[in-house]
Amino acid sequence: MQLECRSRAVSGFRLARHAVSRVRCRIVASSTSSMPATERTRTSFQHGVTYTSYEVNSAGIKFNASGVRVLIDPWFVGQLTFGGADWLFEGRKRVISRDTRVNMQQVLAETDVLVVTQGLDDHCHIPTLSAVSNKAIPVVTNPDGAAQMRPLGFTNITVLTPGQAIVIEGEAGGRLNIQATAGALVGPPWTPRQLGLLMREISSNGGRPASVYFESHCDFDSGSLREGQKSCLEGGPVDVVVSPVVSAMLGVGPASYELVQGASNLVKLLRLLRPKVLLPLMNHEMDVSGPLTAIMWQKGNERGVAELLRKEGLGDIRVEYPAPPGEALALAL
Repeated sequence: MQLECRSRAVSGFRLARHAVSRVRCRIVASSTSSMPATERTRTSFQHGVTYTSYEVNSAGIKFNASGVRVLIDPWFVGQLTFGGADWLFEGRKRVISRDTRVNMQQVLAETDVLVVTQGLDDHCHIPTLSAVSNKAIPVVTNPDGAAQMRPLGFTNITVLTPGQAIVIEGEAGGRLNIQATAGALVGPPWTPRQLGLLMREISSNGGRPASVYFESHCDFDSGSLREGQKSCLEGGPVDVVVSPVVSAMLGVGPASYELVQGASNLVKLLRLLRPKVLLPLMNHEMDVSGPLTAIMWQKGNERGVAELLRKEGLGDIRVEYPAPPGEALALAL
């Protein structure tokens, strides 16, 4: 069995909504529940992660055994534009800052490392980063992100490119290995790829370390990912994959460009990483306006993922959808 906990103030990522704090838990049968006892894999919340979606590409991940807390691509302040061109495109979150209020400074105070995977506005959100009060917070980013963040006053930046890694020590004393892999290609073919993340706890007591792969475009270089598996996961599978499962398209008809490649690349990614759990990144769920939206559309069905995996022979992968934005989902592994 699996216990799913959804909390208004849990696991180091606190949420305020009308000054109310609530915890909701329910039992969810895992995919191994019908297997003979000798074939089951024991799951444990100690060997697990706690995931909080803050909508679009923003997420908090706590690695339960080590206690290390990661905040990825935060967007908490204002709207989303690209290059300030709100006349062309503007994105608004559907829950955060509307129905739900988040204390951004409290979230950051309970974060061990801030990770910015790209230099583009939907990952490196300048209004949010400008409002960060503790500019000495440890930051991991790529060269583009660093170029944007240094002028804002951030002083503790580690720049990673695909193939490089860093070990983060959390406030609770646990350690996390972050391995950069080659993620999204957002420019011409000759431009450097953005960051994908392979993250794995470093066990100090012989326990099973939890691991997560996070990449927000479902775009990756297979060779880089295999090398990351060797160095970060000792060649083994990852526990959790966080990835889009639908594609975001820009253009009209056959000439459209696939910005986010969930519908095209998901099965290939899962065959490569062989995770226990797929956690869909619902970064297509955003209210948008402006003339650019006339040529923006989506391909794929996020609610048909489990059936797709079954047909592709990947039915042993659990599909767990995030809790509502701002609430925590505890995953036993």
